[in-house]
Amino acid sequence: MIYLRTFLICCFSSIYFLGISQSGYKNLLRAAEDSSANQNYEASLRLTFQAKALKGKDPEYSEKVNSFLGSYYEALGKIDSSIYFYGEAIAALANGTEYADLSFLYNRMGDIEQNYTERYPMAIAYFAKQLKYDKLLQDSASMFDCLNNLGLAYKSNQQLDSALHYFNQVTNTHSPHNAAKSYALLFTADTYSLQKKYPNALRYYDQAIQELNQVQDSIGLYSAYANKGDLLMHQRKFNESIVQLEQAQRHLNPYITSANKAVLYHNFAEVYHELDVFDKAFYYKELETLTKDSINSENIANAVATMTAKYELRQKEDSLFIQQQELVLADAKTKEKERNFLILLIVSIALLILFVSLYRIRQLKYKHASQKQQSEQQAVELLHQYQLSESELKSVRSQMNPHFIFNVLNSIESYIMDNERRTASRLIQKFAALSRLILENSTKSLVTADKEWKSLLLYTELEAMRFSNAFTYDFKVGETVQLKEILLPPMLIQPLIENAVLHGLLVQPSSDAHLSVSIEKSEEQLCITVTDNGVGFQNKPSSKATNSIKEKSMGLASIRERIALINKQYPGERASFSITTTGDETIAVICLPLILSVDT
Repeated sequence: MIYLRTFLICCFSSIYFLGISQSGYKNLLRAAEDSSANQNYEASLRLTFQAKALKGKDPEYSEKVNSFLGSYYEALGKIDSSIYFYGEAIAALANGTEYADLSFLYNRMGDIEQNYTERYPMAIAYFAKQLKYDKLLQDSASMFDCLNNLGLAYKSNQQLDSALHYFNQVTNTHSPHNAAKSYALLFTADTYSLQKKYPNALRYYDQAIQELNQVQDSIGLYSAYANKGDLLMHQRKFNESIVQLEQAQRHLNPYITSANKAVLYHNFAEVYHELDVFDKAFYYKELETLTKDSINSENIANAVATMTAKYELRQKEDSLFIQQQELVLADAKTKEKERNFLILLIVSIALLILFVSLYRIRQLKYKHASQKQQSEQQAVELLHQYQLSESELKSVRSQMNPHFIFNVLNSIESYIMDNERRTASRLIQKFAALSRLILENSTKSLVTADKEWKSLLLYTELEAMRFSNAFTYDFKVGETVQLKEILLPPMLIQPLIENAVLHGLLVQPSSDAHLSVSIEKSEEQLCITVTDNGVGFQNKPSSKATNSIKEKSMGLASIRERIALINKQYPGERASFSITTTGDETIAVICLPLILSVDT
């Protein structure tokens, strides 16, 4: 009976696999490419994974399928998955002679590391490998692009002399295949500008503009004129700078990003301000502000959409996990029924077979119990991940108090109406810098302490300016604290400062109103203290009402929720939050586990 059952299983498996192979490996890849052409990358991934399942079943199968998976994941912006499958494709082709495929794969890996992860040493290593295969292929066009990419990676890594070495290889080569020369000239000019070798930079900008004009490259011409105008502005050659900036403005097109437009408008405003043409300076400053506002709104929407997508994806993955567990249990029950049936059939033949079968049942029961325990543990971990996702999503959605934004804008309008343009300009600049920092930190669960410290200082400066310096403040960093080496959760301290200002210092204004923020480090903890000498708990008319305001307003409930989640991540209750009143001072203290940056 055992041999008969094995024979039947083999027959049915062969029929099943034959049916799969009839779908055709190449047909599936062709259908995936058609979906990709229509930008339906989800369908492309599904079809390509079906093709990957034919490994060992279809004679036309090739490990190049991993390259397709990497491309589709990259198109969807799922960079980690893209890197994984590109790496799988490279591993499969590493010992072969398919140099063109290897060149393409190393190019994509280098591009991802340079433009997405910003791990520039890894990008340099991948582009160097691509260059080796381009030279073997004698592919001139690809080789010159690779040399430019190497130069850009070194430039981003602040190795400017190495960057110039690779750019010069392109600019000094006179080949009909060298279509990258114009951009190499532009990159060389930018690098000399960073080195403050302005005569060399200007010479290369002029050469780049001449080359780009020949091929009518509007995007390249915009960058060349804009960067040249910026350089002349820093040399205080304002009239010459205006000419170049106006040339850049003529080459604006839909492919120029809003960030680049904001930089151009900023430079216009600076130059016109230096030339005392204040109406144009104000006009371009308004354009810069409007452009940055559109960028900020888009970034906030993208951040919320990203967090929502992550949350929904996790829900789908959890649903899939539950379905898989149900299938495993159903399959186990089916196997158990089959096994019992076989035991009944063969019990009369041999007791030995019966003992072996019983032993196997015992082993499987132990395995099922182990799987059940693992499932319960994974359920607990998933619940924790849900809480973290919800907390991160709340943090992104409530990054800045809307009342604070409106109040700052009203203050700016008031200064403008009172003809205090410089004060209004400083307020705009600080508000823009604070918004930019909050947006940069919003999509990260941890940021370096120096960035968070800078955002806290900017926020406090804005509040002081907005309330006509009704209070003084100071920020103290402990002697042993290296802010760039420490990681903090973003937007955790700001509600304490806001609470101290609005519910402490400004309730009953006094001439000695003062706010103090300090940060100290121990071996395992980092403590941030916010102290104000405003109205404390004991001096309020109603202590219950005061406690309600102090405890629940300005995001304090969110702080306690995040502290609880941090303690789940780092057992031992190393994170804490307290507010006390001593004499005339209200003291809020947050202590966190000491988390050091990986770079240190």
